[in-house]
Amino acid sequence: MMDVSVIIPVYNTEKYLRTCIDSVLRQEQVSLEIILVDDGSTDSSATICNDYAHQHDNIKAIHIPNSGPATAKNEGLKLAQGNYIALTDSDDKMEPLMLHKMVSAGYEHHADIVCCNYKQVDEQGNVFHLNSTYQQYVLNHEEGLIHFFSKNKIYSQCWTKIYKRQMLEEYHIVNDPGLRTDEDFIFNIRAFVKAQTTVIVDEPLYEYTHRTNSLAHAYFKKNISQYIDNRIQRVRVTQDAVKNESHAVKEWSTVHIIMYYNELLGKIALFPEYFSDQRVHDILHFIKENRNILNKHYTLCGFSKTGKVLISYLPTKLYMSYRHSKTNWLVGLP
Repeated sequence: MMDVSVIIPVYNTEKYLRTCIDSVLRQEQVSLEIILVDDGSTDSSATICNDYAHQHDNIKAIHIPNSGPATAKNEGLKLAQGNYIALTDSDDKMEPLMLHKMVSAGYEHHADIVCCNYKQVDEQGNVFHLNSTYQQYVLNHEEGLIHFFSKNKIYSQCWTKIYKRQMLEEYHIVNDPGLRTDEDFIFNIRAFVKAQTTVIVDEPLYEYTHRTNSLAHAYFKKNISQYIDNRIQRVRVTQDAVKNESHAVKEWSTVHIIMYYNELLGKIALFPEYFSDQRVHDILHFIKENRNILNKHYTLCGFSKTGKVLISYLPTKLYMSYRHSKTNWLVGLP
């Protein structure tokens, strides 16, 4: 059996795609296949995919109408044959021993999910997110969920993980078709509630490049209403997933929801016409209802001492006006 199927959804990343694919081909001491899913690219990405598929027996290239990364990943999952599945962004790259180290840990501990750390690089080559312990951690079901929700060495993205294909198939874990934001988290929460053993290989084995003009960063500005709906869908999936989990897991899931609601409010603050939106009112109501959890974990949730008080007691429009003024001040900084 093959160790890993690496699924790479591709959309208009001709500048970076070869580097990404080459980094997967350079993986050492592991058997793998690469499934390139061209999501209706309008640049030369489709041609690049076909070229690699013609040159390498272990690469497949398929082409679909533009449907978003969630649908593209699902198409790749249908073809995957490896013991583990990796989901990689087409403008990033892997360290040469990434998959060997992760698969070896997975086999040793019979892990359903194996996670690694990453380093973040900006377009100028500056490196961030250097916080690895270079240790290995083996977590049971509850510990895995708590680490995931608290972002304690486990992150929301799929690209820092490999998943046992048998688990994904047994529980029919796929992406929500057509989803263009939050798809990684929703996929992960469905996986982690089924995973019995999770292993963390806490090394920066993946290189994520932060691009200011990326699709993900541009999406919310043009589709803020849909972005709000996607984030609310993420919350619903979370709450449904933890219904039968322990009190500790439910508390940490609420911390996670507040953390990402706070991020969402920061984006909504750029759109004053949404300050009276019922969805925004509901978000603040949720946070106020869980004030005890906010007070306990406000720093992790991204609030200052002042911020946690203001969101707890100010009316919705007044609080959003405060966030708006804060955003304008930050935008005006050199």
